[in-house]
Amino acid sequence: MPAPRSRWCTARVLVMDRLPGTPLGAGDTVLAGMTGQRRREVAAALLGTMLDQVLETGMFHVDVHPGNVLVDADGTLGLLDLGSVGRLDGTTRAALGRLMAALGRSDSAAATDALLELVDRPDEIDERELERTLGGLIVRYAAPGAGTGAAAFGALMRLVTTHRLAIPPQVAAVFRAFATLEGTLVLIDPAFDLVAEARRAGVGRVAEALTPQRLRDSVTDEVVALLPVLRRLPRRVDRIADALEHGRLGVNVRVLADRRDRQLVTGLVHQVLLTVLGTAAGLIAVRLLGIPGGPGSPGASSCTTSSATACSSSRSCSCSGC
Repeated sequence: MPAPRSRWCTARVLVMDRLPGTPLGAGDTVLAGMTGQRRREVAAALLGTMLDQVLETGMFHVDVHPGNVLVDADGTLGLLDLGSVGRLDGTTRAALGRLMAALGRSDSAAATDALLELVDRPDEIDERELERTLGGLIVRYAAPGAGTGAAAFGALMRLVTTHRLAIPPQVAAVFRAFATLEGTLVLIDPAFDLVAEARRAGVGRVAEALTPQRLRDSVTDEVVALLPVLRRLPRRVDRIADALEHGRLGVNVRVLADRRDRQLVTGLVHQVLLTVLGTAAGLIAVRLLGIPGGPGSPGASSCTTSSATACSSSRSCSCSGC
């Protein structure tokens, strides 16, 4: 990657090292001079660089299309135009690593757990159905030559949409970066299998994470992060015990905090209201039937239309109908 020269950079001018090479989109002549094995090595090197950016450093090039990649005569690659850069925190990088490792082992349960760590899950989700669907995708796309990476990413996005999972922008940027990267890799080596190579690379990085030195470093980091909590723990336990002893310990509970509880109460209220309204309507109807001259009074409908007309004309009507 070109290094910036801060000595000559200003707020409006960016000065960087000049990289030799030809844009990959116009580098047919350079690529044609490479053997198939060399082209495969160059494509694997580009994929490995992207995986290092995503899983190790947490800053990655989002738009790796052929115009942003230079290739030299010896196969050296250079990345340009880092205007679109993604950033990942440590938790997201760890979840992505676990997802790739689970896909490499064809472990649908572990892949589901890792995927749920990456997305914003809804209140209700059928995890077993999600696991079965994800397992079907693994069987369909994880085998070498089973499908392109773009198809695999598209199927994964449809799965996320179907189960109403919300993808954070930084995770969506990772998917976009690898979907764009596949076209670049295929341009370098038409026979390059992104899914299979990513599986192998993911398994290799997981194996590196399990070396004694890396495990020792991980344990040290966890202990350092846990020490402040352990130091405050005895004081907090003492405060809780003192509050319990003197009757000052209280627990706050939010009533109807769960949406399902609110739906149950709303349904019961609706049923009670319908019962009250039905009962009131019935009582009113019975009362109307008992009122003199009401719907149930004798003779209320004894006059026919013709007799009522005659009575009206003679002004000698004696029936209640008139």
